[in-house]
Amino acid sequence: MRRVRVCGADECALRFVDRSPARNRRWCSMSRCANRTKVRLHQARARQSEHTPAD
Repeated sequence: MRRVRVCGADECALRFVDRSPARNRRWCSMSRCANRTKVRLHQARARQSEHTPAD
């Protein structure tokens, strides 16, 4: 039961069995939740760096 996890995406509550060797999987699916989350975080970092003045 320790390998059953809840997806780390904000809009997803699916549960999955973490079969990764390191037991550190965060999302139910790379194509469903992980990619969306990673794109959202990347876009936020890109927007933040646009507004940060360069030295």
